[in-house]
Order: sequence, then C-alpha cells, then structure tokens
Amino acid sequence: MAKPQLLQQALEKPGLFVQFGGQGAPWYKELKKYYDSGEMKPFFDAAIGALEEEASTVNGTPGLPHGLDPRKWLDDESTIPSEEYLGCAAVSIPMIQMTQLAHFEALTQAGYDRPSLVKATVGGSGHSQGLIPSTLISLGLEGDEYLEAVKKYTKYVLYIGVRSQEIFPFFDPTPEEAKKAEELGAANPAPMVAVLGEEHAYIEELVARENDKLPDDKKIYVSLYNSPNNRILSSHRSSLIQFHEANKDAFEEKKIKFVYLRTTCPFHSPLMEPMMPLFEKDLERIGFNYQGSQLNFPIYSFFDQRNYQTEADMPRGLATDMVLKTLYWDKPMKAAAEHSPAVSHIVDFGPGKTSQRLSMDSLKGIGKDLPVLAAAFAKDFKTLTE
Repeated sequence: MAKPQLLQQALEKPGLFVQFGGQGAPWYKELKKYYDSGEMKPFFDAAIGALEEEASTVNGTPGLPHGLDPRKWLDDESTIPSEEYLGCAAVSIPMIQMTQLAHFEALTQAGYDRPSLVKATVGGSGHSQGLIPSTLISLGLEGDEYLEAVKKYTKYVLYIGVRSQEIFPFFDPTPEEAKKAEELGAANPAPMVAVLGEEHAYIEELVARENDKLPDDKKIYVSLYNSPNNRILSSHRSSLIQFHEANKDAFEEKKIKFVYLRTTCPFHSPLMEPMMPLFEKDLERIGFNYQGSQLNFPIYSFFDQRNYQTEADMPRGLATDMVLKTLYWDKPMKAAAEHSPAVSHIVDFGPGKTSQRLSMDSLKGIGKDLPVLAAAFAKDFKTLTE
C-alpha cells in the first residue's frame, strides 16, 4: 500500500503531533461502525477481552451496578443501557479509550503503519484521560506486543473508573438536586460542569467567593482550563448547584453558559485523592508497568508540560494527572506550537470533534495557527489518508 501523502511528507520532515480527547464525549456510534466492519477483529478481541477478563471483579461494584458488557451492546443495539449509564466513569472511560484506539487502528489500516507513524511524529498529548492512550502510541509496539499493551491499557483505565466511583459513590443526583438544577435551567447535574464565557479571572473570583461558604469537603475547584473562555468546575453536585443559584443572574446578564458534563466523578480535583491507594493495588495485579524511558517521542503533560519520557513512574504519573491534577490545555498546545520541532499537523483521535475544537480555540488563544485534523471526521480522515 502506498503511503498517504501527508505521512510521506512527515517522514521526510517529521511534523505530526498526536492528541486524544477526554471524558464526556459520545462514543457508541463511532465504535459500532468499526466493530460492524469486521476489519478490526484482533483489536476488538484484545480490548473487549480485557474487560471480559475483569468482569467478575468489577461488575456490581459502585461504579458498575449494571455491569459492563460491550460485546453484547455492540452486537445488539437494543441492549444498550441508558445514556446516563453509558456516561458514568467506569463505563465511559474504557469505552472512550477503545473508540480512540479504533480510530488509530483505522489510520494504520489506511497506510499509516506504526513504525512510520512513530518516525513522523514529534510529540503528543491528551485531554484528561486522552493523555493515557497517547503514551501507548508513543511506545511504538507492533503485533502481539501491541495487542497485549491494548489489553493492559484497557484494564488500566477501567480501574481508574471503578476506583474513582468507589470513593465517590454518588452515582446519580438526588431528586432534590435534579429538581433544583432543572429549575435553574441546567438539567442532569453532574460533579463536573462547563462554565463557558468571560475570562478565567472572573469565574475564579466567583468560585473563591462561593468557597468561603462551603465546608472543606465540598469546595469547588477550577479543574480544567480548556481555552481562554472555557473552563470546567469540579465538586459535589450540591456545591455546583449552589454556585449556579448564587450567580444565575450574572451568568444570564453576561450570557455565560452552565453545562453539566456526562460524568459521575469530580476529576482533576483533590476530592479524588483517596482513589490512588486503591488503584495502586490494581496496578500491581494487572501488570501495567510501561515506563517513560520506553516512549519514542515526547508526550507532554497537560498539568505542567513535563515530558513523560523523563517520568520516573509513568503508571502512577498518568493516573495522578488524570484524576487529581488541574488541566491547562494551553500547555500541550504550546508544546505543539513552540517546544517541539516544527509541527505541521495535529492529528486528533476524538471521540468526535470536541478535542479538535478545544485545540483550535487554545491555539488561537496563544496566537498560533496549526491545522487540527480529526480522525473521527470523514473529511479530515480523507485529508489524512489520500
């Protein structure tokens, strides 16, 4: 198979930067398309098989009260659980990663063989949970070694979701929370909410004012800085609803949007600290021991822009970044624009186009202009592969 033109150019002058999106994105339709094609059987056997191997351990836990059965869901659409259940942490985190890696698989089947892609790539990152699969791509594994890594990475993110829900077992809003949130005009309250509009300093001041009224275990955290006027808050639903109520008039006046995310844990905040000791026991059992020294190209942290190639303990570092640390999306974008060798294209593995949009907004905020191509979007996939 002839190499796609964009890859050929990047092999002559390496310039690709890979990125993976985060939580909250719909994944089912994108994943089912690949599953139904029958062209990725070894990949799906590895990824789904990993979840099936852990089913007896995780099904029925606080994070998976109705279990996790992706093969059944993909075989028969009528068996899919509710949207709310698909959005819960222990379901959505592994299934979003599976969808992202299926997009990557599609790219490799369209001429981007793994050794060439690694050679053509100068850096990568991921938005929240997307940081994790970016390191898998940088490992540059092939054949059975790659499929074994897919299994371990799938189990790794599964247990991040399961243990996170275990220490934050507030799976659904209370009837009072649901009613109050709807009255305020923001339905389906969750432990994370996007506050869209105005500069960060304005929202930070409102958060600080509200935190003066809240106990330590119910504080609100500005957990993700996505672009100059897009940030996420993490806390208990009750605190976020109280914050919305206190500022509703100001938000309406300034046309600030308040949109809850499809997730069930307050990620990127200190509220999740009790999760790590539980997760460390899982790490040992599943044998996830890939290290930064094995990465073939830099992977940049969204917290402090450090290069994971120099990370002393990558298994714990990735989980800590995703679960506890604040996300600053301009940091990996600055790495793409300034600290890597000349980047020609950012290749985004979704799901959907959310992370593509965030990167374009963030690049605009730092005064840079780079093409961001979303593998989930047919037009961009064609540009990547023709």
